[in-house]
Amino acid sequence: MNKIDRERIERAARIYASNRDAGQALGIAPGSFGRLCRRFGIPTPQSRRREHHLQRRGFFADPGE
Repeated sequence: MNKIDRERIERAARIYASNRDAGQALGIAPGSFGRLCRRFGIPTPQSRRREHHLQRRGFFADPGE
């Protein structure tokens, strides 16, 4: 099995807008990409998008408030 290092996963999570695109860039399935992100504690593009959406709708308070 070919190991993928944390730096490559972090970079793909930052650059690509979806788990599908990031997984494809690394040559792995989107589910595997999401699993690796969870294992390393890296926010996935999907989780960042969800969090941003929830913040805009007011579900998370600003830490500065």
